[in-house]
This record gives sequence, structure tokens and C-alpha cells, in this order.
Amino acid sequence: MDTEFIPFLKFSSISEIYPELIQNEQITRYKTLIRSFEKLYNRKPKFIARSPGRVNLIGEHIDYAGFGVLPMAISRDVLIAVDFPNEREENDMKVRIANVLKEKYPSKSWDYEGKEKIVEIKVKERVSEWENYFKSGYKGILQYLSLDEPKGMYCLIDGSVPPGAGLSSSAAFICSVIIATCFVNKAKLTKKQVTEIAIESERFTGMNAGGMDQTVSIFSLKDHALYIKFLPSLIAIPTKLPSVNPPFVFIVANSLIVSDKVITAPTNYNLRVVETKLAAYHLGKSLFNKPCENLKQVSDLYSNNEEVNIENLIKLSNYVEKIYENNHDGFTLNELSSILDLNEDEIKSKFISKFPVRTNKYQLYKRSKHVFEEAMRVLKFYELCSNDDKDDNNIVEKLGNLMNESHKSCKELFNCSCDELDDLVKICLNGGAFGSRLTGAGWGGCTVSLIYENDIDKFINYVWEKYYNIRFPNLSKDELDNVIFATSPGSGAAIITDL
Repeated sequence: MDTEFIPFLKFSSISEIYPELIQNEQITRYKTLIRSFEKLYNRKPKFIARSPGRVNLIGEHIDYAGFGVLPMAISRDVLIAVDFPNEREENDMKVRIANVLKEKYPSKSWDYEGKEKIVEIKVKERVSEWENYFKSGYKGILQYLSLDEPKGMYCLIDGSVPPGAGLSSSAAFICSVIIATCFVNKAKLTKKQVTEIAIESERFTGMNAGGMDQTVSIFSLKDHALYIKFLPSLIAIPTKLPSVNPPFVFIVANSLIVSDKVITAPTNYNLRVVETKLAAYHLGKSLFNKPCENLKQVSDLYSNNEEVNIENLIKLSNYVEKIYENNHDGFTLNELSSILDLNEDEIKSKFISKFPVRTNKYQLYKRSKHVFEEAMRVLKFYELCSNDDKDDNNIVEKLGNLMNESHKSCKELFNCSCDELDDLVKICLNGGAFGSRLTGAGWGGCTVSLIYENDIDKFINYVWEKYYNIRFPNLSKDELDNVIFATSPGSGAAIITDL
């Protein structure tokens, strides 16, 4: 194996990446991508970069608050077939990108604009241009590498992660761009470095990313979920799911309600980030006379910097109930000024200026309570997986109950669900799921449900009849296969060279 090009990601065969059941399907997909590349550019790709989407099993909207989460990679991914200029074209630094869905995503190109600027990214509040995701990864990695003359690139993208579905399509795209650019420019980076660059890069799109999506896309191992801790430093712990008979699987079901995180960020995602930071500032000031940067820091101070534990998280949740007992409906900016002892301009400068938000009231009670209790559910889920007590006949039910509690909190405390997601969760539970919850940012996108493997067909047929056939009766069989599917833990990012 060549050791000079991010060697931990380099594979010679897709059999090392995908489950056996879908390997033939993926071989056909890769061959089609290569043929399309040759037809488009009249040259052959030298490699294919791929990064997977993810499904979060539990731990929603707590990564940017500093707490650990428990997601897994799925087989749906973003592929980028890449070639770069040869020796005769060595001064060519132009980037050319195209998409297999050329009608929806038109081809683009741009020139490298020097070490300071690299490339211009125009982010409009109501417009999310697809090439911005490529440019964000490209700019982020070249800022880090600080190259004088990065190589040009010929790229063709094929993504199977549905955008806006809460399966981390944007992070998968940006991670694949970063590893492709690394490979082209012979960069030596660790998984941690790539992940941290990807987290920062997504912020060029206007999103205040937390870090879970990028970590899963880079660090995942085949057949393992990941328990990810972010503070004091990034740690990804491969986690085997419990062995039971019959075995269980997860069903991902797309509500087909598309939530564009960039467009809705000021009232949804970015607002939640700001609200958790405001709560951390206030709770730290109240408990320790020390304003905190995030809710994990509040937890660390409360436990004297010992490991996060369930008992202290329960106590913090109870404290949230006490301190906000007279205000469950949120604070106006003027009211925040009073409790934080900051004037309104200071609040805007400290919390709102970088990622603008829109709201009349800031929900400190609901957001902080969700974060502490969701962090507690992650620990319980991880302990059940780690112990893997083969004599525990109720372990699947216990995992399912934690998922159900998580969805209830996302719906009622974090307000990141929607009517269609709630309906889909209810249908999945009625169809036999032990647990079902929204996954990803929410406000649309997907649910993830826990069922026994031998119930897959029966379960999918039930959900089709009760949800898709009623709300989306014109879906074809091929379309249905893309909106509801079974999945097990998949592999992380890869460079495939044996084409």
C-alpha cells in the first residue's frame, strides 16, 4: 500500500467498503460513473473518493453543545471520480465539477485565486447553490495546506445520500471533496485532521456545524457504530451493537419532507445553536458565577471535570426545571439582557453576529433540558451496547424505548420535528418497531427505526401502505427503494484506486 497519500483511507477494492449484499450493485454504479467521466472529459479518472452519509441512532442536537453522540455510517454515499493535470499541464489549477444529475446540478468551473482567497463562495440566505458545498471543502483544505500551486481537478459527482433528508449529505459531499483534494496534492493528514478541517469547511456554506456528521463520515468502520466524544478532544470509539437472536437492523425511512439546513438556518438550526450557547452562558453564571461556552462545560464544572455520568445529568436537568420554573416560554432579547447582565448589543455581538438568527423569544429552558436528557440517553444506549448482556431478553426493547424518548424530546423540547415525521414515527411503531425517532437535524428528513431482521419486508410493506401510499401515491418501486431501506453499520471515507 502506498503510504504517501492519506494511507488510512486508500483501498484497492470496493469489496473492502460495502456489505456483500450490495457489492454487485456498487460495482455497476462505479463502472457507470467511470464511463460517464470518460465521455464528459475525454480522459480517465485516476481514482474515486467516497464518503458515506450517516444515521444518528441517538443523540440529536447535542454535538455542538459538546456532548457525545452515537451514530453509524450507512452505505449511501457521495462518490467523486477525479483526474488531475499531467506533467504537460502542470500549470493548470482550474477546478471543473459536474454531476451525474446534470439537469438538476449544472456543471461549474473556477480558477484558483491565490492562497489568501482560494475561491469565492457566495452564500445567499434563500439560495443554496450545490457547488458551494464543493467550494467549501476545497477552500477549507487548501487554507489548511497553504499551497502555492494546487493541482487542477476534473471531477464528476454521484451522490446516493438524499439531500435534505437528515442523513448528512452535505458533510458526505464536503468530506469527499477534502480527501480528493488531499489525494491530488499528495497531502499527509490524519483522520482527526481531516475531520476537523471538514467541520470548519461546512461553515463556509453558512451552517454552524457541530461535528458529528464529519466524524462519522471519516472515522467509521464496517460493522461498527461510533460513540463520539468531542471534548476535551475528539474521540471516536467503535461500538459493536448487541448480539441477539434474531438479529436486529435499522430501517431508514425518508419522510420526503425536504429541509434545506442552509436556507432555514436562521430560524432552525443556527437558532438552536445560539439558544444552547445562551443557556450555557446563563447556567454557568447562575451555578458557578462563571459564564460557560457550551452546556458540556456546565456539566464538567458541575462534576469537577470528571467523566460525564447519568446521575449528574439528571441533577442538571432538575436544576434547569428549577431555575426556569417561571419561564418555559422563552426570553425576549430585553429579558436576556437582564438575566445575562449584558446589553443587547453585547448579546448580538457575542452570540448572534457570526451566524444570524431570527426569533422573538429564545428558548433556554426547552433547549438545555433536551440537551442534558439526550446526553443521558446516549450514555444509557452506549452502556447497553458495551455490556451486550446476552441474558438480557429485553435489551432490544430498552434500546427502542430510549429512541422513543429521544423523539418525544426532539418534538416537544427542541421543536425540530414536523407533522409528517411524527406521523411516520407513529406508523413505524404501529408496524412493529421497538423504537423510532427522527434522525439528523429534523424539520423533515428521515426516521430511524429498530426492528428484527426477519421482519424487514413485512415492516417496509406496512410503512408503504400507511405512509407513502397515502401521502405519495405516485412513487415508483425504484423510488420507494430509495426512500425506505434497511441498513447496518457501514464503512467510512475511502479513496479507491483500482478502477
